Parts: sequence; structure tokens; C-alpha cells
Amino acid sequence: MKLTCPECTTQFLINPEAIGSNGRTVRCSQCSATWFVAAEPDIMELRDDLEPRSIEDALASADGVQNSAAPSREDRGFASQAQESWAQETHAAQDESPEIPPSLAPHAAFRAEADKKKARRNLFGVSMVWGITFSIFALVLLTTYVLRAQITEKFPGTLAIYKKVGVNVPVAGLEFYAVEWRYVQNEGEQVFFIDGKIRNVDVKPRNVSLIKLSLKNADGEVLTSWVVEPALQILQPGKNIEFATQYPNPPIEAVSLVTGFADEADTQTNITPVVTR
Repeated sequence: MKLTCPECTTQFLINPEAIGSNGRTVRCSQCSATWFVAAEPDIMELRDDLEPRSIEDALASADGVQNSAAPSREDRGFASQAQESWAQETHAAQDESPEIPPSLAPHAAFRAEADKKKARRNLFGVSMVWGITFSIFALVLLTTYVLRAQITEKFPGTLAIYKKVGVNVPVAGLEFYAVEWRYVQNEGEQVFFIDGKIRNVDVKPRNVSLIKLSLKNADGEVLTSWVVEPALQILQPGKNIEFATQYPNPPIEAVSLVTGFADEADTQTNITPVVTR
């Protein structure tokens, strides 16, 4: 006989003889819920009840019902006592309801294990989605940084975005790095020395223009500027060149150095005499 818990829907197999002919209350071993299980009807008794009777028997039964008198007080009292007795037996059966042993429900453990596996698969799927999303985002950031020169050259409007996030964008695929400057006394005269390097971060050769150097004060005003001729006119991809220059008697208000490349307007101005290599 198969029983199903109305609370947790766990199914059990139980011997019909344990239920008895009058039915009984049972308790679920998984969630401790109790419910009443009626006995299975006897097929033979149902057949006897459904067998056709003769017309005389049917008429006799009808006459007996019509001629039967109303129940007496004694009969009503007996019926009330019987109902109270049945209610007490029902409560007692609920208190002493036998638990269905776990051995009769192996599928419960199987279902719990299946739920755990499903939860692990869902967690793995979510982790994979986030991992792929993060990898794509990191790849996009790396690409926009490595190819920043090409991107700003093709889309000039992106230059402001790079500057806003603090990323240095090389002009024309060329980048200044390792720039150092210092003051040196030479025969009683103060000389400003600058050393640095330029590299080609593009994937194609780049023309190297004249190098423009500027000194600024604390307010960001340009005090003086000069240009330096590079050692090479064309720089191959991934290659670098060094430059060095000195400026005698620099302004005492100078606090910062700005590096860049000269344009046509800069080449037409007076160039301060400097020593380069």
C-alpha cells in the first residue's frame, strides 16, 4: 500500500494489514505530520453490496423503513456514548501513531541528494557567467589601454576620456618615459639638466618630431620653452631613443617640467641655445 504525506509529499510503502479494517492515523518520519488513512475496501464485500435484489426484497426493505419507529431515548444515549468512545479512540490513536521507518522511504535521501546536485550546478553556472563577464570586461580595458594611441588618432574625442581617468596618451604613437631632471653648478653657473627616453608604442613606424620642453611655475604658467632635436627621425615599433639637454640659468620660479613635441608655431619662434645629445 502506498502512502503520500500531505505536508512534504514524501511517499512510503506500508503493509495494508498495519492499517486494519477501520483505518488508522499515521505519522511521517520525515516531517512528523500525522493524517488518517482509511482501510482499502474489500472487493468481495463491494460485489455483495452491489448484487441486484429481487423486487419483493426491495419492497420489504421499504416497508421496514416506513414502519420503523423513531429511536428511543435509550438508543439515542447509546449512540452518543458510542460517538464519544470513537472520538477518544481516535485521539489515542493519533498520540500513539506509529512512525513510518526511514528504511521504507529510500527515495527521500535520493531526492535530497538530487537537490544538492542541482544547487551545485546552479552555483557553478552563475560563477561561470560572472567569470566570463569579468574576463570580457578586463580584455576590453586592456585593449583600450594598449591601443590608446590608435584609438585617439581615429576618434579624437576619446582623448578627453583618457585624460579624465589619468591615462597618458602618447601623441602620434610616441611616449615619453624615464624623464629625470636636476640642477648642477657648473663654474659658478646653475645649469638645468634633463634626461629621458621616447618609445614607439604603435604597431607601425612613427616620425619623431622636435622635442619641446617647458618649465612652469607653481601657478602652471609657462616660464620658458625650448626644442631639442631627436637622435632619430623615424622610430620603429617597440623601439626607443634617448635624449638629453641642459638649460643654463633656468628661472628660479620653475617647479615643473612639461615634455611634448613641437608644432610649426614652435619651430618659428626663437630657440634658446642648448646642448643636446
